[in-house]
Amino acid sequence: MKNDSVKSNSDTPNPEKYMHWFRLLHEETDPVFFSAWFNLLNDGVGGIQEGVLVLGPANTGPFEPRASWPYKTPCSESLMLAAEQALEQCRPVMQRADGRLLFAMPVVRQNDLMGVLAISPLSPGLSIQQKNWIQWGLGWLFGHALVQTGSGEGELNERLILLLELLMSSLDSDDLEQAAQTVLSQASVSLNCDRIALGFSHKRGIKLFSLANVAEFSRKIDLVLDLEAAMEEAVDQGEAVSWPGSEDSLVICDAHKALAERQGNHTLLSIPFIRDSDQYGVLTFEWADIPESENLELATAMAPILGQVLLKGRNQDKGVLDITRHALVAPFKRIFGAGYLGTKMIAAGVVVAALFFSLATGEFRIDTDARLEGAVNRSLAAPFDAYLEQAILRAGQVVKAGDLLAKLDDRDMRLELVKLESQQAQYTRQLQLAQASWDSAQAGVVSAQLGQVDAQLNLVRAMLQRTEIRAPFDALITSGDLSQDLGLPISKGQVLFELAPLADYRLVLDVPETDIGFLHVGERGELVLKAFPDQPTLFEVSLITPLAEARDGKNLFRVEARLDEVTEGMRPGLEGVAKVSVDQRKLIWIWTRELRQWLTLSLWKWFGV
Repeated sequence: MKNDSVKSNSDTPNPEKYMHWFRLLHEETDPVFFSAWFNLLNDGVGGIQEGVLVLGPANTGPFEPRASWPYKTPCSESLMLAAEQALEQCRPVMQRADGRLLFAMPVVRQNDLMGVLAISPLSPGLSIQQKNWIQWGLGWLFGHALVQTGSGEGELNERLILLLELLMSSLDSDDLEQAAQTVLSQASVSLNCDRIALGFSHKRGIKLFSLANVAEFSRKIDLVLDLEAAMEEAVDQGEAVSWPGSEDSLVICDAHKALAERQGNHTLLSIPFIRDSDQYGVLTFEWADIPESENLELATAMAPILGQVLLKGRNQDKGVLDITRHALVAPFKRIFGAGYLGTKMIAAGVVVAALFFSLATGEFRIDTDARLEGAVNRSLAAPFDAYLEQAILRAGQVVKAGDLLAKLDDRDMRLELVKLESQQAQYTRQLQLAQASWDSAQAGVVSAQLGQVDAQLNLVRAMLQRTEIRAPFDALITSGDLSQDLGLPISKGQVLFELAPLADYRLVLDVPETDIGFLHVGERGELVLKAFPDQPTLFEVSLITPLAEARDGKNLFRVEARLDEVTEGMRPGLEGVAKVSVDQRKLIWIWTRELRQWLTLSLWKWFGV
């Protein structure tokens, strides 16, 4: 047999909880006792909106309110009507009024009607555990001198103390089987039982867990089979089953009758205790002769509470396989079993969504960051060392072909031009004199000198023209601002401006390395710029470069594309998002692509598969 722990750090019942009930027996004043009693009842039920306890002389009355919850607060008319109805019919009444639940239960002791307890719980319904707690509270109610009548006070106190001892015994051992043996053996002696059996839920039925004063037993013997049949009979009906039963009772007790006839006991009593559809159990008491009514009452009151304590202990120390099996089976029971409409609707929605995404197809597109660049990037550099005289335009301005952008200082060159023109005139006169005197040698020397001066003049005139920096074509100035550098020296070859044509752009895509394998030249896509989010533009991939650039922790490949049209307002440097259409694929494949890539790489990294 499996050994289960009966203690836990979180869910094991605290023995102090039962000591609170025991202390009630020593409260001597009426207000203190009933206030504490209602407070403990409120904690066990999980919250009470309002409640009233009505007591009086047995069967005859008059019955008057003895305590209320909250303390000294009159109960509502609807709750009082429910209490009166339970008194008249002498049976529990459960009804709804004003949007809340009303529950009234007759207070009965030894077949004598003592009064009624009526409450309105905070929960929308009452579970088996809550009803058991109410029965438990009523038992302690009778144990106090304020409620007792006659000479049975001491005897009832002794039985309540016995019940407390049984509960404490169930918490004394770390082994559930040992704890169950201790409790059942002690209970069998106290209740004069011939045998007490404990059974727990097992798959679809009841499995005998422990027998009082029996350490081991075979499951194939008739006694075990008959006990399990009787326990299942009580669980199936959800209420206590006794044999011999009342002639007027509608409770089925065939299995109990068979157990009594085969095993020879006179009286049988099986009491189920239930937490939920998978966690329940049964305590079966057997007496060889007719038991005393007090023993029957104590067995009836003890079984639900003691069973719940043992059941919690059984659930605390389940093996890994049992926990795993329960975790796997529970969702299927919610889906395919009775009830749980919300769970079934959610499961159906998940199945429909899975089928849809597994069968439906969509367009597979690769999303990338994109930016515009000019198709030509023209740089204008300083032709020679000079000083900046004027800065007419700067970056961001649109220019036309021939527009003046900046002007360099040409004063030194103009002086050089005047000097060379003077030398040219001088050498021209010397050449004329040599030719007039028929001095060919002198004429040749002067002619050479004149050619040298002419060449220098052409160079100076060309450099004078290049002091004006002009736009070579209609363009946008993408770089260059000389407005703050007037009068400063400019070095030869220094880049002054960069220009890009207005109507000729190329689109640059930064494609991650995980997606570059899906792209091919000629694939088409759609671009949306941040500056114009409502103006999508079509493009076509024209070039895929084989080099990657590390940026922001990613390897990005440069992919170039041609725009189908250039809209007004486009400028180099604008950024946006581009989506390249690859092909049609299953939606489930598209949505899980990145996850599958990560999982494949991780498995390869960790396990090499």
